[in-house]
Amino acid sequence: MNKLNKLIATVIAMTFVSAFPLVAGSGDFSGPFIQVSAKSMGAELDGQYTDGDGTITKGTGGSIAQVGSVDVGYSIPLSDSFLIGLGISHTPGEAEISKADDAADAADITIKAEDFYTYYIQPTISVSENSAVFLKIGTSEADLKVTGNFTGTSSSELSGETYSLGTKTMFSSGMYFSAEAGFTEYDNIFVNDIGTAETNDATDTDGSGDAKADPSTAFGQFSIGYKF
Repeated sequence: MNKLNKLIATVIAMTFVSAFPLVAGSGDFSGPFIQVSAKSMGAELDGQYTDGDGTITKGTGGSIAQVGSVDVGYSIPLSDSFLIGLGISHTPGEAEISKADDAADAADITIKAEDFYTYYIQPTISVSENSAVFLKIGTSEADLKVTGNFTGTSSSELSGETYSLGTKTMFSSGMYFSAEAGFTEYDNIFVNDIGTAETNDATDTDGSGDAKADPSTAFGQFSIGYKF
């Protein structure tokens, strides 16, 4: 995931550098907009489990999902070739981001997230009368559902930062196509008091363990929208 993040950051920098010289056309992209998107999202979970004896086990898991999302926002022109967009993106539904299947079925943990929201600012550069490139910077959040064999507390939400790069092509009717790639780095999540005494060895004085993880996602999406 770190390599992917560095690659996306490099592409963002190269794209914005290559966008000059600019052609006036920000007015074609200004105003309120709405779009629907088809998104392919890969999730990665780097974490560790600490048992009752203090022994630490580290691991990495991942999954890929295809989801849909809806954006609404408003783009404000600041010059002939530069504008700022403000928007909200909502991805409904539920996605499984981790599943730990204990052989004894006494320490099974499943982590799912649902109702993803991203609130973002979108600096945009017009490179022609009907084409533009943009950088999206946002704050993302989602509800977290942790189920399984644990008796303690767990995280109830995801929160993190989203960065992406995209292109947009506008038509005279107000309809536009957009392609975008990016990533989200979420804050750590945790689950306490996992499992029972029967799942640990005879020297375990606690009988349960704790887990924490650092989730992140990378995504690519294609969107169809309308600018009013």
